[in-house]
Amino acid sequence: MRIPLVTRKTVAILAVLLGVLLMTAAPAFASPTTDLLDAEFFGPHNSPITGEMVENNEAWYGIDVLPQLVILAAETSLGDPRLGGRLVRFNNFGCIRYHGANTKWGQLADGGVWVAGRYWYSFPSPELGMMGFGRYLKVGADGYYLPLLSEAPYDWRAFAARYYGKNVYGYERYVRNLYAFERRFRAKAAAAGIDW
Repeated sequence: MRIPLVTRKTVAILAVLLGVLLMTAAPAFASPTTDLLDAEFFGPHNSPITGEMVENNEAWYGIDVLPQLVILAAETSLGDPRLGGRLVRFNNFGCIRYHGANTKWGQLADGGVWVAGRYWYSFPSPELGMMGFGRYLKVGADGYYLPLLSEAPYDWRAFAARYYGKNVYGYERYVRNLYAFERRFRAKAAAAGIDW
């Protein structure tokens, strides 16, 4: 009996990692948005997320930069290892619950992890975690989120009703936080000459 050295999932993960490596191997010139994201948003939080990862999600999945930041701030304090909760250690910056390995975003995961009595995705790297986050926002919940996040004004109440749960304790506070983050981040970008 021959035992395979790698599983199909391992091959798929390695293929994605190779693709990420090839896409990021060439020297890139940071955009003003990338610089702002790294210096003003992720850097102060010692986050493993980079501005390039967020901009890639915008290019690949059609999710604007600002709503990604708002959701990441609400869920894991922009990926802050100290303030963002345990899921940051598993590169699950959007707090995505586990729905199986065969979802578009689950194909990038290396499994799941139990945190606070629930099962969540675990991703092998920050890059794959952010790609999984982008894919989830694009096609998760049967594509519900993408129209809400691809063009301003963003309907945070409708977004939160599904992402957080309308009947979950803290829903109204979560919605208020989303709108507050949007205002604060938009103002910070405007001060740097960037129109979100």
